[in-house]
Amino acid sequence: MRKPIRPELSAIKISGIRRFNSEISDIDGILKLTLGEPDFDTPEHVKQAAINAINDNFTNYTNNAGTPELVSAAANYFNEKYQLGFTSEEVIVTIGATEAIAIALETILNPGDEVILPDPIYPGYEPLIHLMGAIPVKVDTTESAFKLTPAQLKSALSKKTKALILPYPPIRPA
Repeated sequence: MRKPIRPELSAIKISGIRRFNSEISDIDGILKLTLGEPDFDTPEHVKQAAINAINDNFTNYTNNAGTPELVSAAANYFNEKYQLGFTSEEVIVTIGATEAIAIALETILNPGDEVILPDPIYPGYEPLIHLMGAIPVKVDTTESAFKLTPAQLKSALSKKTKALILPYPPIRPA
């Protein structure tokens, strides 16, 4: 029987950091500095807001882009903090950065397009690019204090370049 999984998914390898995290998960008494998990409890006001939402039956699906109040607040925040000009119609709320980047990549990439990635970078972006049929172009930043320089960017650009994923702050390995 044929497996109903796309070949692109079968080719994705588990990242080294996830593999290492799985290997050490059962070891007692160590502090794992692997996946960026918070080292603090959920703040009380966040817990209370979640409890209040449940008690108020605020448990249904929202608008696709998010609740109008949240979308408006997000647009206002970025407009004030970064002097941008977003309207609520240009903002969507996602569950996290990876989902937002996946949506953006699905929206703009075609097979064969290239996406520039400063390296090292969060390992979840490269599989997303491959799933779109696009090509990740890694730029080694170890010699430039883990910052992508204009010269490095210029040398990585091609006629096939469609996007650049530029994390901020940049990853700074210890």
